[in-house]
Formats: sequence, structure tokens, C-alpha cells
Amino acid sequence: MEKRSTVSSADVKAVLDALQYEVIEALEAGNTVRLGDIGSFRLTMKSQGVETAAEAKKKGAQLIKQVNVQFTKSTTMRDTLDARLLDFSIQEDIVNASDDSPGGGSGTGGTSGGGSGSGEELP
Repeated sequence: MEKRSTVSSADVKAVLDALQYEVIEALEAGNTVRLGDIGSFRLTMKSQGVETAAEAKKKGAQLIKQVNVQFTKSTTMRDTLDARLLDFSIQEDIVNASDDSPGGGSGTGGTSGGGSGSGEELP
């Protein structure tokens, strides 16, 4: 982001750290967090089922087995990233992190980039 604005890398990191803190606080309070035209975050839960409402009331939060954060992209992002409107092409300059060539990493990353869009598997 610092390349596209006058904001320093350290300032960007500080803002993202603060954003993470605020998002977590809001989610813990039971709120949905909307980030403008990016989308929104909300909590979802998986729980154990019970036979009656009385059982559910008695066991309460003990029935919750898993809590997840669900991200839903905004309408703007959905429409902009519609696969029918994107132009995918073969990226021949992609280097795997395990390669010994320049730009290779520590082996913990992956590759990114587009595909051919043709449904063909590439080597």
C-alpha cells in the first residue's frame, strides 16, 4: 500500500493491527463487522443438537462445538470479481517456493496467479 500512497509500511502495519483488534472486539460482542465495499465478517457456530428446548436451555453454551468467522464479500466485490468478466491467462513466470532459482522462498509459501480459464490442467 505504501507504493500507492504516502503512507509508510510501518503505518500500514499499525493500521492493520488496530483493525484486527477492533474486528475481534466487535465479533466477540456479537456484532457483524462491515468493511465498506470489501465485505463483512460475522461469527457462525456449530453445535450439538438436543431433543427439546428445555435441554438446550439447560446445557446452553456447552452445546457449542465450533465457532468460525464467516466473510461475505460485498456486492461491489462480487460483481467486480465475476469470473465471466475476468481475463485469466497462463503465467509462465511463476516460481515454486522450493525451486533454487532467484525469488524462491523458504518452502512455506505457495504460488499465486491466474490459470488459463480453459479448464485444462497445466503442468
